[in-house]
Amino acid sequence: MAEIESNNFQNFINYMKTSIWQNSHSGKQPIRVLKHNLTARLEARNKKYIESLQSDYRLHQEILYHAENLPLLNGQMPFINDNGLINIHETFLSYVWINCYYFYVLHEEKYAIPNLIAQGKMESRPYSAELLSEAEDLFRYALTLVKGFTDWDKDVLPNPEYFDEESPQGNYILHVNDLFVEVLNFILYHETAHAELEHIKKVQLNQLENEERKPLEIEADSRAIQLIMKNSTSRQKAEIAVVMGLASMLFIKNSLKGGSTHPDVDQRIENAIEILQPSADSEIWTTLCLFLKAWDLQYNFGLIENSNCKTIKDVFYDLLQQAKTL
Repeated sequence: MAEIESNNFQNFINYMKTSIWQNSHSGKQPIRVLKHNLTARLEARNKKYIESLQSDYRLHQEILYHAENLPLLNGQMPFINDNGLINIHETFLSYVWINCYYFYVLHEEKYAIPNLIAQGKMESRPYSAELLSEAEDLFRYALTLVKGFTDWDKDVLPNPEYFDEESPQGNYILHVNDLFVEVLNFILYHETAHAELEHIKKVQLNQLENEERKPLEIEADSRAIQLIMKNSTSRQKAEIAVVMGLASMLFIKNSLKGGSTHPDVDQRIENAIEILQPSADSEIWTTLCLFLKAWDLQYNFGLIENSNCKTIKDVFYDLLQQAKTL
């Protein structure tokens, strides 16, 4: 009976779905429908800053959008080149959107909403299990994008292009679209910070070795955090966007190592925490714990949640310390 009900639920969702794709949405993956939202918000929130960088040619007038169906590890990570041209790749955007969707739904349906139901502030939701199951299937798809590429099944998996706005899934998609744009604005600010602080010139003029380039990445992170916090309409959303943007890098490899030119992921996350100074009950701690637990499940590390921890902040730092010893 449960299987029949599940199929009926999915058939109902599919029946009500509509596509928001238009001819102006160039690209190959469903994330293409949000392409223009990324730059529109960035320009709207800090137009003078962007124009100042462009006026003295530190930052190119355009962003180069790559729409190839390639895995993340095949050169699909964002970067800014010698001419100040920011390069952004569709597979990376898809990967980040899916991370946003999965962890947002996971937080709400597994923790926040059950807590409200237990307090009598909300009625139970019969479709909660379906939403979680779909989000988990979507997240598993995202993990496959690291080393391989298959098409995003719009008929089956949640996505920003083909959905029913009135459904519970559609409601999440609309919220996640907004969060995703905020995450990408943080990432784009990281790239504009490289231009503003003339990091590329420093690398070339000083012939910096790989290890000497890593502090520049922390510096770009710090400036990006400063910019997004200053120009965001919601401090809470901006904080979550920062940690999601950084923590999404966890699933790309089975260690915290950042690579030859980038700092380790834990260093970047702890730098962000130092700047943001979140309260002990901030959603940042829950979000980061969920990321670490998902990373643990992905690679079977065997991280253990210490029952003696008194706060979710303590849980995070305990899990992170375990992760550092791997």
